[in-house]
Amino acid sequence: MKQHKDWTKIGFEGEWAQTLKKYLAKQQDEVPKGWLRSEDALRKMGYRCKHLGGAGNKLLNAMHRDGILIKKDFRIFDGSGRRVVAITHYKIASKV
Repeated sequence: MKQHKDWTKIGFEGEWAQTLKKYLAKQQDEVPKGWLRSEDALRKMGYRCKHLGGAGNKLLNAMHRDGILIKKDFRIFDGSGRRVVAITHYKIASKV
C-alpha cells in the first residue's frame, strides 16, 4: 500500500473515507457570520500574512486586550482536512 505524505492530496475516496468525512463534519462548530480566522482578519486589515510572521498575532492579541476585537475558539477542520481542532477566530467588538 502506497503511503501519502501530504494528507491534503489524498481526498475522501470510498465508503470508509466518506464515513470519516461525515463523522468529522458533525464534530465541527458552526462559525457565525463576522468571525474570521487570524490570517483572514489580518488580510481584511490590509496585511499580507506571509510577510507578517509573529507580528500579526501580536497585533491581534493587542487589539483583543484593548477591547477592539473579541477572540473565540471554534472547532473546525484544520489545514489537512482530516482533523477537527480548536482554531482562534476574531470579531470586531465595536465600531472604532
